[in-house]
Amino acid sequence: MPRLAIPESSRKQGDEDALRAYSDITAEKSHNSAVLNNMGVALERQGRYEEALAAFSAALLCDNDDVYAWNNRAVILTRLGRPQEAVLACVQALALDRLCIFAWVTYGMVLGRLGRYREAEMALAVAEDLDPQARALYPGNLTMNRA
Repeated sequence: MPRLAIPESSRKQGDEDALRAYSDITAEKSHNSAVLNNMGVALERQGRYEEALAAFSAALLCDNDDVYAWNNRAVILTRLGRPQEAVLACVQALALDRLCIFAWVTYGMVLGRLGRYREAEMALAVAEDLDPQARALYPGNLTMNRA
């Protein structure tokens, strides 16, 4: 189950430790999408968005059906000011898992940033149909760790 990762300033040291651990593991398991995805989340928490995007892209090279990596890629692309690309990543995530609440919320967020408010509301409504608490995820950090 995806875990919402909310950045907190007190977690910075833990994020740095996690990033070191993921870097060590990645050296050994460079073809493991879960490890690469989680490394991307650790980089994202540190504000290292370009590196996070590279990690999510690498995860997708390992497993193009990784809904976590597609959703996380969309979040990072949005943070980098590339919402058109983020929409495509959301569409891919939702094609893989129509029940992924995080992907619906991310999709709604990206559509809203593009001024496509009616579509954004529809995406958020789908998320709320799946989980009434879904709107609480917006505008928080929507990257997902894989267990």
